[in-house]
Amino acid sequence: MHSPLVENRLAGFDLVQANYKTIGDHGIRADFLIPQSNYTGKRPIIIRFHGGGFITGDSLFMEWFPQYLFDIAKEHNAVIVSPNYRLMPEATSLEIFDDVEDFWVWLHSPAVAELLSSHPTPTKLDLSRIITAGESAGGALSLCLALAHPDEIRAGTASFPNLIETTAQTEAPRLSGLSPDEADRLVDEAIERANRGEIRSSGMVPDRLDLMLAAIETGRNIKLYERGTEKDPRRALRHPMVRLDESDLKLPRGGLSIRHGQDDPIVPPVISQTFVDKARAALKGKPGGDKIALALQPGSHGFEGNTRSDEAWLQENLRVALEAWLE
Repeated sequence: MHSPLVENRLAGFDLVQANYKTIGDHGIRADFLIPQSNYTGKRPIIIRFHGGGFITGDSLFMEWFPQYLFDIAKEHNAVIVSPNYRLMPEATSLEIFDDVEDFWVWLHSPAVAELLSSHPTPTKLDLSRIITAGESAGGALSLCLALAHPDEIRAGTASFPNLIETTAQTEAPRLSGLSPDEADRLVDEAIERANRGEIRSSGMVPDRLDLMLAAIETGRNIKLYERGTEKDPRRALRHPMVRLDESDLKLPRGGLSIRHGQDDPIVPPVISQTFVDKARAALKGKPGGDKIALALQPGSHGFEGNTRSDEAWLQENLRVALEAWLE
């Protein structure tokens, strides 16, 4: 059973849903969460990507949707836009990033303006004030989008981002309850389904949670992420660590803000620390080099789910990002 806080997260919001992309007869959904207020101006935007190891999860799975994002949206009359995207192993990581970019283009299209103008309370988006957010796999997507569009996004934020960069993830404890052989078999069966051309863009947990854990425990999540990219790796697009090596590296004006649990067994905090250290070194003396924030807090994977926006450590972590977003 969900906690009362989780159950009430959507209270005070209107939900508008639409498919931003269709592949064959499979629609990929985006959800607009609009505060129920009398605000009549253009609303700033929070783009939020769900987590799930790129294997499971859904844009409206509330257990993984941080409370403070709802708080911030209400405080600043902002719209949260939370898209789904194709999931591995049915999709390759390149196809996931194709979805993210197609979502970005769609968000800026007349179709979205028309969709929201026809809402019972017509809503206008301020496309000049966008901040990104996401947890775990979604945190990686948030960082990647911010690095891909630094002039159009005010700030990029991420929670325990699953950057798929190191073998540290293969050391995760066995949380699935499966033996190594059973975990391998579960991943093999999923790849067989993928080879038949199936498409998945939603996994409402516990659906596919065992598959996600099996992939992490066996280290095959890294192989799945690279699967199908041999001829077109586009590593700088899919790997933020690699993007930091690019000569044209640029950050949004509000920089990057990252949060990570010190006791995270699924995505070790050393991954975020390594990324932040490298980013600060790459941008030393350059614009944005002093706007890279990292908060390491007690807790495990998903530690901040019930965190409220008025907690001091979170306010400090997000201060520069939010100021740039709202100015």
